[in-house]
Amino acid sequence: MFSNFSSVLLSVILLCFQVQACYGSSNQVVKNQAGYATSSVQSDKSLAMVQSFSSSKIKIQDNVARAGLMYDLISGTILWEKNMHKAYPIASLTKMMVGLLVIEDIYAGKISWNTMIRVTPEATRAGGFMVALKSGSSISVESLLKAALISSGNDAAYLIAQYLGGTEQKFVNRMNRRADQLGMKSTRFSNATGMPAPNSRNDNHSSPLDLLILSKEMLKYNELLWIAGMSESSISQRGKTIKLKNHNRLVAVYDEVDGFKTGYTRNAKFCLVATANKNGRRIIAIALGLKSQDLRNQFVGNMLSQGYNSMGMGTLQPRTSYSMASAPKTKGSDSPKPIVHRVRTGDTLYGIAKTHDCSIAQLKSWNRLPGNVIKPGQQLKIYNKSPAIHASAAQPAVSNVIYYKVKSGDTLWRISQKYKGISVQKLMQINGLKRSSDLKAGDTLKIVIDVG
Repeated sequence: MFSNFSSVLLSVILLCFQVQACYGSSNQVVKNQAGYATSSVQSDKSLAMVQSFSSSKIKIQDNVARAGLMYDLISGTILWEKNMHKAYPIASLTKMMVGLLVIEDIYAGKISWNTMIRVTPEATRAGGFMVALKSGSSISVESLLKAALISSGNDAAYLIAQYLGGTEQKFVNRMNRRADQLGMKSTRFSNATGMPAPNSRNDNHSSPLDLLILSKEMLKYNELLWIAGMSESSISQRGKTIKLKNHNRLVAVYDEVDGFKTGYTRNAKFCLVATANKNGRRIIAIALGLKSQDLRNQFVGNMLSQGYNSMGMGTLQPRTSYSMASAPKTKGSDSPKPIVHRVRTGDTLYGIAKTHDCSIAQLKSWNRLPGNVIKPGQQLKIYNKSPAIHASAAQPAVSNVIYYKVKSGDTLWRISQKYKGISVQKLMQINGLKRSSDLKAGDTLKIVIDVG
């Protein structure tokens, strides 16, 4: 009798462990390496066990889209989906995988942001939308990635693939291997640009669920968000400026939207993977196969708004009057005086916001900036009403000096992320660097951090 009881007890215990293994982590929230909250309900290789969620507050008119989904990163919850397991043509959403492999190579020390790549004749014949790269000119990895992710330049994506793979086809093989590693079971690539294949059955294709897996992996890298979140930018070629405009117009309309990529071909129709961060809560929205660009933008914007509204956070508000982050008012003063920051070479909105303890959205709203582009000499107004910050400004800060030996693959931005209280601009000033490209492996950087 005791033996039978022991067997039953052991069976119950094992069953409990099995249930916990499948579902027990669904409410655990962890931080990935980029600092974003994400659910540990599933590994990055599979989202098959993802929790489904139904809310009466979310009513998506999904007859206009072939497929899609909306995902809350913190809870690991799918808020809405349609045909999320089915594969469809994805056009230039392909370049998301290109971007991921580039950033992974940078972090692995194989290339750097400043690695110069010579434009090949083949790249200039990539076809489709191109940013007009000139054969024989040399372009940095950073510029090429901007051209590929912001303006969806096929010539830039092709050149990246050709350089990193030796040939485009070898790089495409690598793209497919990475997709397999991530558990993107419905995804296959035939090229690195998203251009239509000679046989439409071989067009690059993926499912909303696979694109969610890819998006989650990309969110591990702040640099990809920084680039994908630019509504406009520019790169230089042979001393001439190439202007870049983001095809994802939602990043220009909403402060909260900061990525990722659009796509269009006749077979794929209009596609979009967008991500937004509202008050620390990140949502990923995916829509495939819409009939027009405007419909795609309205559909995804409405999807994100409904997602946040269902959480009691209100909807996204278009950035038209800039009233959401207007100059703050304090007691005894109807018009507080702002701090004025003069933009210097190498400055970024991210670095300035970090230095002055505000958000990029506030910087853009206070200064009526339509995008993320700032120029040397430009004056930015910064309204800072934190009592703690004003108090610390009245006293000299205590500094901590660190000497850091530069490793292969390091960038000033990456180093600044390792040490709180230091910006790229400050690193350049302290070490007498005129350009970020002056940084070399083996150099010793002096890092001065204010700690009080």
